[in-house]
Amino acid sequence: MRPDAIQLLSSTGSFGPVILVPIILADHFDASKGMIGVVVAAFAAASFLASYASGRAADIHGRRTILLIGLFLSGVVTALHAITLWSDSLVLFVSVRVALGLSAGMFPAALMAYAYEMKQKMGKFSSWGAAGWGIGAMCVGLFGTLYEWAFVTCAAIIFVSFAMALMLPFPKEKRLYVPLLPVRLIKRNAPVFSSMMVRHTGANMIWVTYPLFLLSIGADEVLIGAIYAVNAFSQFFIMSFIDRFDPIVLVAFGIGASAVTFLLFALAGSYWMIIPMQVLLASSWACLYVGSLRYVMDKNEEKATVTGLLSSSISLSGILGPLLGGFAAAALGFRGVMLIASGMAVVAFVIFVIEMRSSGELYRIRGVLRALR
Repeated sequence: MRPDAIQLLSSTGSFGPVILVPIILADHFDASKGMIGVVVAAFAAASFLASYASGRAADIHGRRTILLIGLFLSGVVTALHAITLWSDSLVLFVSVRVALGLSAGMFPAALMAYAYEMKQKMGKFSSWGAAGWGIGAMCVGLFGTLYEWAFVTCAAIIFVSFAMALMLPFPKEKRLYVPLLPVRLIKRNAPVFSSMMVRHTGANMIWVTYPLFLLSIGADEVLIGAIYAVNAFSQFFIMSFIDRFDPIVLVAFGIGASAVTFLLFALAGSYWMIIPMQVLLASSWACLYVGSLRYVMDKNEEKATVTGLLSSSISLSGILGPLLGGFAAAALGFRGVMLIASGMAVVAFVIFVIEMRSSGELYRIRGVLRALR
């Protein structure tokens, strides 16, 4: 059984329902934009804790146990969302979202490290995650307001990925000692961790209310799912062939293209204008994510730990971004938030260049800098 299928199905079930959460909070629970930001940030906080802890545990204790526990718990907790909606309890819904952040944050680092050690190309392997996210977005969009059944279906898909993981061959793994606070690893990979966090904080300021923005410019639930799917399937295509490029160049391009994309979002007047922008968004994230992943995996023996740290930096931005974005959207509107996010991507690019100079690796992106002049 290939890990690609597990990546595809686990991503479909875990991340497809993400687009429903702001809509459910606004329509079903009558939550404010600020409250939506708090709920999304709580999910990200749980994922932040789980990503690093489980990545470190996978290096110390082995991949298989962490992978299986994470997938099984994710299936159970995803199904529990339906109960929270039937009971009409906001507190229970938020509690289950936090529990999903913990469980869904457990398995990606172990799965990614396993795939790397099985000699899979990281861009191609990551593309299956993007495809799964796209399929999930389209599927949950088709359920319309039948949110409970969308969650039940996604839970069933996760359980299928769990069954597949049970059949994966796990050769004898090298167990590593990783300190509780790996300062050396954090410093060595600081250029990617810090620039990723700043860029993605701005992005998450947008994503926390993005479905509501799309509703405001004429899209419905089905169209929102389709718009998300354009991004995801474009990522699938782009990630499939970018392994050939220097990861540093990919990161630099990804951050720069993000700044342009967020600026264009602020200028969009109708949902159909967003569709081509989703392709540019996909290009920026595909390059940034694959470049960052390859940078940390190629450079470090503690592959699950550094992958978990990368996921934690993404999750940390998922805490800060929604908290800032929810209240900023209430104060400045959706477009004001998008302009802030564009400026933050520019700051992230500057940070990346400065840290590349400090690490002696700036020569690897001089071609990109010349192209931007």
